[in-house]
Amino acid sequence: MPLRGMAAEGKWIDEITAVVKEHQELAKFEARDGAYDDYLGQLAIVRLAFNSGNQEATYMAMNRLMDMLQNDPKGAGIPTWSAKTIFDFCGKVTPPTYHDAARHAPALSKGGFDYWDDNVWDPGAGG
Repeated sequence: MPLRGMAAEGKWIDEITAVVKEHQELAKFEARDGAYDDYLGQLAIVRLAFNSGNQEATYMAMNRLMDMLQNDPKGAGIPTWSAKTIFDFCGKVTPPTYHDAARHAPALSKGGFDYWDDNVWDPGAGG
């Protein structure tokens, strides 16, 4: 489906929600699935803003989700790899109208959506 159709229907929100729920399901094995509740709650806010037709509110809500994924996901109980995967997916499916696409610019990384390499401190990472 063309991006315009996806944007008009909000399918990108459904796709992001599905990815977060997949990660939440995996987290059940470590009894940390509740850590994803705040992220799903923020996606519900994105959905409400989008459904109301308020582009600015959708943009703000989506960027809040991106902030949550970037800023200390481990502190929220989400492993860095999971936050990074969701962040990258958001960058791929969210229409630029609804988030700060510059966050995903190749200039931020060595190739693609790898913001974490240079911009997010991960105290659990080796090296």
